[in-house]
Amino acid sequence: MAKKLSVLFILLVFVLSACSSFKNAVGGCPDAEISWVDVVMINGIKYEGEDEGLSEGEAPEKGQKIGEVRYMLADNACSNHKLRNGDAAFLPVGTEIFEIAGYRSDFRVLAGNKVYQVSENKKAKTISELLDIEGKVKKMSLESDYDGSHVSDFTEQETVDFVEEFLSLKYAGYDKAHKKINSDNRVFLRIHLMDGSSFNFVYWPDENVLNLGAFGTEEMKEIVLGRKGIEE
Repeated sequence: MAKKLSVLFILLVFVLSACSSFKNAVGGCPDAEISWVDVVMINGIKYEGEDEGLSEGEAPEKGQKIGEVRYMLADNACSNHKLRNGDAAFLPVGTEIFEIAGYRSDFRVLAGNKVYQVSENKKAKTISELLDIEGKVKKMSLESDYDGSHVSDFTEQETVDFVEEFLSLKYAGYDKAHKKINSDNRVFLRIHLMDGSSFNFVYWPDENVLNLGAFGTEEMKEIVLGRKGIEE
């Protein structure tokens, strides 16, 4: 009897696997070799985990569970797939998503023991609503536009002045901001937080555009170009 049940179980697994493969084949997905960004979407917010600086410093303290992965994009989704809540590029279905103690969950989350930071939040109106970093910035640095290596740190006053302007910016969104970019002149910046983690972003001084989805101020431009000029 036990042997028969074992055989039936193996057959059931085989049938389910075949059905899954058939479903993908009928749907035609994936329809290409896709290089997915390491992304997670939960509660209408898109998070990314590509930046190694996110996981540096103190180990993040896990908070409350806010959801879990319901669909893995890699090897399953087509190239025209639109992100939905519960989607993740590489995290297996069922991976739990948690808040991180000390940060708002619309800024950072923890999934698969990895930190993910917001890259798009349509509910945010300003950069301070997008990024939960007020009072948490330790310093800011300039990085090489060639290989991303550290070039120099901004002074304490430069950091304070830049961050104050930065957090007050209106959040326009990635698409709207990027439409204004017409040059290759860009500067790579990194903000370091008190817990030892950090994140980078790109600034186009000619258009005064940040890839986070905002338009900078003249004071921000002067600070960045002043620091970049010192290092050239």
